[in-house]
Amino acid sequence: MKALILAGGFARRLAPITNFIAKPLLPVGDRLMIDWIVDKIRDAGIKEIIVSTNAYYEREFRYWMGCRDEDIDLLIEPTRSEEEKFGAIAGIKYAMDKYGIDEYLIVAGDNYFDLSLPKFLEFYREKHAPVIALYDVKDLSKATRYGVVSIDEGNKITKFVEKPSNPESTLVATACYAFPGYIFDKLKEYLNDKNNPDSPGYFVSWLVGREPVYGYVFDGIWLDIGNIDEYRRAFRSI
Repeated sequence: MKALILAGGFARRLAPITNFIAKPLLPVGDRLMIDWIVDKIRDAGIKEIIVSTNAYYEREFRYWMGCRDEDIDLLIEPTRSEEEKFGAIAGIKYAMDKYGIDEYLIVAGDNYFDLSLPKFLEFYREKHAPVIALYDVKDLSKATRYGVVSIDEGNKITKFVEKPSNPESTLVATACYAFPGYIFDKLKEYLNDKNNPDSPGYFVSWLVGREPVYGYVFDGIWLDIGNIDEYRRAFRSI
């Protein structure tokens, strides 16, 4: 299994901070946001880690990699602005085109969480199907920002609605996915049909109608650091 950290966005909601540094490279507590993620991936026993970013932030990521002094692959999308960016789903396909068809653990580089990745991957291997990490935000207004999910007694996802205006629950998808190799063909089909290439939730919503997809519900802390208020909360949570 390979791990892919998505860090190709431009984080305009955190400007002007992110005019100069990529969001995953911002400090959270006494470490950088991406360092928390990399160490969790290492703890799950995954050796091959790919960080996907864009040409605008390339220099900053290369400096970070040098500071960690370990083997991490950096994949550069040839984009330098929000208008040019591939989008997360197209970025996943771009990575798979380069690194090959395999099982992938995919994590957004702007998330702080205490999800146990070993337990998450154990659940994935039991199901032999795509698995999404799910979290109860316990607030309907907050749920409107995310993909809202319904699951059955076996944790199979029965409904997935991306950013609904009237969510039916507060159980949402986080940006952590385990995908088997056959998903590569599904990604190509999805993109070839001119579907939304950005938020992975749109792809998962499309996939749920075609394949068994499961949710792994976890408790504890999950922060999607999309704006300055969530960034401040991340500091208070550590």
